[in-house]
Amino acid sequence: MKQISQPENLSRRTLMKLMALASPAFLGSVSLLAEPVANPAQENAAKGRRIGRPRLFYNTTALKRIRQMLSSDRATDAFLKNHGEELLRANFFPESVAEIGGGQQANYNVPGSQIADMGLTLGLLYQLTGEKRYADKLRSALLYYAGYARWAGPGLVQRVPPWHSVLETTEFSFGYSTAYDALWEFLTKEDRKAVAETMVRMAVEPILNDWILPGKRIHSLDSMGHNWWGVCVTGAGLCALALLGDDARAQAWIDAVDAGFAQWFEYKGNVEQNRMPTFERSGPSYEGVSYTNYGVSQYLQYRLAWQNTFPDRKAPRIEPLSHITTYFLQTLYPASSGFLTVNFDDSPPSVDVTETLLLLAACGLATPDAARYLAHVHTHPQGTLLSLLRQSSSPQQVGQDDAPDSCVYGHMGWATMRSSWENDATFLAMKSGYTWNHAHADAGSFVLFKNGKPLIIDSGTCKYSRPEYTTYYRTSRAHNVILFNGQGQPEEDIGLGCKFPGHLHSLIDGHGLKYVYADATGPMARWFTRNYRHWLWSGSLILIADDVRAHAEGQLDWLLHYAGDYKADTSGGVKLSNDTANAQVRMLYPPSQIHEDSGLADHDPDRKVPYLVFRPQAQASLQQFIAAIDLNPEAPAKCEVMEDPTYVGVRIQTADAVEEFYINRRAIATPGTMAIRIGEWTTDAYLLHLRRASIPGGTIERFFVSDGSYLRRGDQSFLESLSKLTVCWSPGDPLEVFSNDASFSIQVAAEGLPESARWNGQTIKAEFDSGKSLVRLIRRRTENPVG
Repeated sequence: MKQISQPENLSRRTLMKLMALASPAFLGSVSLLAEPVANPAQENAAKGRRIGRPRLFYNTTALKRIRQMLSSDRATDAFLKNHGEELLRANFFPESVAEIGGGQQANYNVPGSQIADMGLTLGLLYQLTGEKRYADKLRSALLYYAGYARWAGPGLVQRVPPWHSVLETTEFSFGYSTAYDALWEFLTKEDRKAVAETMVRMAVEPILNDWILPGKRIHSLDSMGHNWWGVCVTGAGLCALALLGDDARAQAWIDAVDAGFAQWFEYKGNVEQNRMPTFERSGPSYEGVSYTNYGVSQYLQYRLAWQNTFPDRKAPRIEPLSHITTYFLQTLYPASSGFLTVNFDDSPPSVDVTETLLLLAACGLATPDAARYLAHVHTHPQGTLLSLLRQSSSPQQVGQDDAPDSCVYGHMGWATMRSSWENDATFLAMKSGYTWNHAHADAGSFVLFKNGKPLIIDSGTCKYSRPEYTTYYRTSRAHNVILFNGQGQPEEDIGLGCKFPGHLHSLIDGHGLKYVYADATGPMARWFTRNYRHWLWSGSLILIADDVRAHAEGQLDWLLHYAGDYKADTSGGVKLSNDTANAQVRMLYPPSQIHEDSGLADHDPDRKVPYLVFRPQAQASLQQFIAAIDLNPEAPAKCEVMEDPTYVGVRIQTADAVEEFYINRRAIATPGTMAIRIGEWTTDAYLLHLRRASIPGGTIERFFVSDGSYLRRGDQSFLESLSKLTVCWSPGDPLEVFSNDASFSIQVAAEGLPESARWNGQTIKAEFDSGKSLVRLIRRRTENPVG
């Protein structure tokens, strides 16, 4: 497996940005980087016109524009030339260096990265300057690496059946395809033949035979449908595009690659093999930010080269690509000192997806969220295509207010919430999804960033070759979850896939309240028959309510991994501090002791770090937890636990409000109507939250009901719905209601017919029943209701 968290070749990455950024229509209408240049000798009536060489990532028109940019940007011009000089002085790597380490990939990334860098950089410099020394060096590299026995590690042949291509094969493919494209006229006929044969023998045939072609294929989307499939196939695709016109088989190879990619993006999973869809229709891959970015960026390199090669053909519409920028934006945390990203799974703490967004734009797939992202992530490295693009075009300006403060990917099992889009805001991310490969055993985990710093953290990852990668980082113990007798999700889930993945449901964001809940029962089914976690964020307090039922009595441990330091306080909780970020964490219910255990540092398995364990005083098979994260630890809220045989709740006093939160125990343990009485209130809701003004006799300013069909006080109804739903509303005019999609008709208490009523942001018609003082709201059914 490629260790994505390690720095990739800077020059190749930045030069790819240069190619994308040279497009004059960046983040605008569809426009290809390599503008059409007619070449009558390369017409193909059946497949549409294609342009002459170079054509993959730039052509003669684009080169003129780049020269103009470089003439006015001396720093960038100097960077490109200096890096070119470095490559001219570089020695090639003998095959013995590539074989170091053995295994399926060995050390082939070293020569692979070099030829990829040379192919793009030296090829571009030759085309820009016409200096023969760049072409000579690149030609030598092509002939040298053609002498390798293979472009993959020796361990492949030990597999059953033997493999012939890996991720590093695509590194070589990228270098050879871009070099062949750039040097086509420079190379002799004999040279072209030798390089073309090398590409076919070392890349096209091994990749296509492993991943696509009937009769030879080893892999299926069910076995290797994640990033490996897309990355490897890209290598064959780029080589085929480069060989088009020189090899009669090239068009058939391209057609096979195109058909394969259509299936890769549409893969729907496999029940028997415990596989979920590789991509959500709404954009991301379950493998996390880094690997979503990796797989998609590699495909986009192929797509851009394809569009430049066939300017008259329409590229296919791929649904996830229409939404992927929203995922990248919603998992971004802007900070004054830079930015962080949600590092669930094997992602590093910061993943810059700028290149991918620029490639999307160059392919005509820009969105406003790409401009929002780039406004936060100011990636302006010297000498890159990004700096060149800034001179030719700028992103469409959009207001940050247009981006929602919360987002949920229910099937994949990710959600994010933030106090605002300002730098150093408070940011909460939750996960309860699938486990396999790069996706860890972490259903129900969460992280918290504040004041520009990580505060509650994911343990991260390490090099995949280290045993700690499997024995610690991917296990439940390394995440903020609940363990049963010290055990989490089954270890075999990591290798075989999670049979029953987790999910997130019922995102609410309105009236100053944010809420979502995780069903993490499936991944912990070995120990639990019920494993729900709820996050409710109101003002400066984040409540985390857990509802757990085990097969038998046992020790339930509530884990908390943190960055920085902690200090026990008089409330029975702890104060977390990481530079300017701080928060108080208290286990309000049940009474618990705090223990310190030892974990491993992110990307540093040789360094031990502490984490906290909140342990109830008694073992149990049925247990509710209510924890509070106070974002204002200098003046923490006063919390009073209220317990009854039918419910457990907390009364919260802050300077601004009095809030009450209740869990309905009957809804957990007893079938039937499950009605409970809480003071003067009667409800069948699973969760109830009320907010009053912080004055004597303060009226209720906001209602929140989760999984309830009614809420009544005496004879007066405040909520009525034939279907149980999760809903938040505030009395008044206009009337604004936020809910999940479990119901399409509800009634809420009101003094009269409001002048306007909105439900989940849509204006709807309201009807008033004066006899019952209820407003009835009816909305249209959605095609894809969210639970």
